[in-house]
Amino acid sequence: MEITIAIDDLHPETGWGMPGDKCMFYLDELNKEFGAKFTLFIPSNYHHKFPLSKHIEWVDWLKSIPYFELAAHGHFHECERNNIGECEFFELDTPEKAQLRIHQMLSEWEKVNHKPVGWRNPGWLAHPLAINELDKHFEYAAIHYEHNHNIPWGCKTLFGHDGINETNIQIHQGNIMFQSHIAGDWNDNVWNEDNYQQLRISLQHLLQYNPKFSTLQEL
Repeated sequence: MEITIAIDDLHPETGWGMPGDKCMFYLDELNKEFGAKFTLFIPSNYHHKFPLSKHIEWVDWLKSIPYFELAAHGHFHECERNNIGECEFFELDTPEKAQLRIHQMLSEWEKVNHKPVGWRNPGWLAHPLAINELDKHFEYAAIHYEHNHNIPWGCKTLFGHDGINETNIQIHQGNIMFQSHIAGDWNDNVWNEDNYQQLRISLQHLLQYNPKFSTLQEL
């Protein structure tokens, strides 16, 4: 059994994954205590304010940490429509719209010398026509059972979404996938002290099964 820990929405803003942030301290402590690894799902220009190409030092810092995998999580993580949250790729309802946004996103990653192999939909939803374009560019997509609506992908799919704050942990495809958001008052599974301590309890319990800690790329 392998244990993965995924974290959404990191970007170069204080409190959202910067050096010295308390949330990043928690990740380091879990690696020291358990050998935990983390897949970081990163938008390439979060809310039009944080293009990766302007923060290459931040990306290089994350890449230098051996227990991190950097994966793609949309470009803007924001929508023009105001009734679908931040499900960026759900409103991209033509191949041309999806191709343009994917090009913008991958161009940002190319400028920081990294090609992510993993993908998660921002907002966890994507239009079927956007999925047809996304799966050409990634080795795997980490998705939600219900949010995916049985849409087929042309790449490997990884399911699982147990929050780091939860106690009823399930096995997904033979493994355990903890899901979280780096920050945000609207999320329950953020990296605060309570959730960090709860995850420690969960991991201590799971050690009896001799698990291996992996990034999603390593599954």
